[in-house]
Amino acid sequence: MSQLKSHIFESPLGWIGLLGTEHGLRRLSLKPTLSEVIEELGESVEQAVADPKAFTLEQDCLAKFFNGDPIALDQVVLDLAHCPPFFGAAWEACRRIPPGETRSYQWLAEAAGRPLAARAAGQAMAKNPWALVIPCHRVIGSDGGLHGYGAGGLGVKARLLEMERANLASYN
Repeated sequence: MSQLKSHIFESPLGWIGLLGTEHGLRRLSLKPTLSEVIEELGESVEQAVADPKAFTLEQDCLAKFFNGDPIALDQVVLDLAHCPPFFGAAWEACRRIPPGETRSYQWLAEAAGRPLAARAAGQAMAKNPWALVIPCHRVIGSDGGLHGYGAGGLGVKARLLEMERANLASYN
């Protein structure tokens, strides 16, 4: 069995908690406060060994992302071993949405291979265990509006999209 490791730190958008093994990142929690991150990670963080060095790549990628590199998080390896198949497909499809762009839940369902499962795609985004890395902030309603964002609320979702669009313009 793989040793679960953890690291919690403050970022420009709030607190980030990381959980992972040698197989990849299992969880990234982004919340406004330290206590909310700890609460969201639950028992897993208590069972994990605190090891900041185990997350050097992830922290480097996050730092680059926050400093304007819109594709830095593409390098983060995820551990999808315990994911339901459709959720895994939806998360992988979401990860292909270009920075600064948005797609609908309907598009996401189609890209995940189940065109009639827009609501299930919404559930996959609601249960996304890798905020930022699986960029669910890029998924919007069919009406073009922002809907739900568990990693800090709609204000953070809007801020991430604005940040990506501004950084993309200067990155190219």
